[in-house]
Amino acid sequence: MLVVAEATPADRPALVALLAEMAGFYAERRDATTLAGAAEALTTPAGRAGPFCLLARRGGDPAGLVSLSGFFPAFDFTWGLLLKDIFVAEAARGSGAARALMRAAMRFATDRGYSRVDWTTDGGNARARGFYAGLGVAPADKIFYRLADTALAAAGAGDWPAPRDTP
Repeated sequence: MLVVAEATPADRPALVALLAEMAGFYAERRDATTLAGAAEALTTPAGRAGPFCLLARRGGDPAGLVSLSGFFPAFDFTWGLLLKDIFVAEAARGSGAARALMRAAMRFATDRGYSRVDWTTDGGNARARGFYAGLGVAPADKIFYRLADTALAAAGAGDWPAPRDTP
């Protein structure tokens, strides 16, 4: 039986285990300090902006998580919710955990008065895109941009990746 609930500080050990598996999947940092800090952040929301974490358990064992962050403004100056990550442990894949987490995320948004939920996936992630299509959700007509690391720092200093045309 799958149970999904908002993660609390008592869930941090379960979150650390899931985050470690997720970090391995995405080739991200897996040191104990980073994982503990992430689990703490996900269970210490800062008001309406979050972050929030919903944790799925199957038979008491952690099965997956979804992380959410509020943003403002959304349409008509309402609050929106960004579904940042959904991850299901390898042992729980095919159990319905992903669908249960998505349903819980939508219920969380509705119950707390968020006007919409936005999320992204990598263009090459056919499995995720197929999952969302299976839910009946079509991709939004948006283009996603990102600056990170040295490009982010450079842009903050006015040095954009493409030089500015000057007349």
